[in-house]
Amino acid sequence: METAADEKLGVYNVPLREMLTYRLSRLNAKMNAQATRILKKSSGLSQAQWRVLVMIDAFGPVPPAQIVRTSLMDKGQLSRTIKGMVTRGLIRLEASESDHRSHLLCITDRGRDLFERARPAMLARQTRLSGNLDEGDRAAFHRVLDRLEDAVEAVEAAE
Repeated sequence: METAADEKLGVYNVPLREMLTYRLSRLNAKMNAQATRILKKSSGLSQAQWRVLVMIDAFGPVPPAQIVRTSLMDKGQLSRTIKGMVTRGLIRLEASESDHRSHLLCITDRGRDLFERARPAMLARQTRLSGNLDEGDRAAFHRVLDRLEDAVEAVEAAE
């Protein structure tokens, strides 16, 4: 739904609805709010907790640094999330065999139970979201996202 603000031209002389960063930010906020509602209703997990459990499910026991690298989650937020998840009994820390200064995050039975409760709703959400795009649209969308990520990295490298 367009508003009067969408029609105004910003400092770039482009309508807000045509600004990539504005549109992506709005979409991200809507998707995060939706995911938060689904996770709360299905499992009581936060988005950050869900992301940690998804990483452990995908990679097995994982060091926190890998979660930061893969998800770009803020280190401080991840640290707080891990602490809360350990307190709730969702994950446990195990010493890494390859690096004794590091720990691996491992899912507990309680964490697995909550993850499995949330999984069907989150998968259904993914299916509904991607179902609005045909195969060609999905492929094009992923190519555009890849190109935007490359562009962001190029700007960062130039700075």
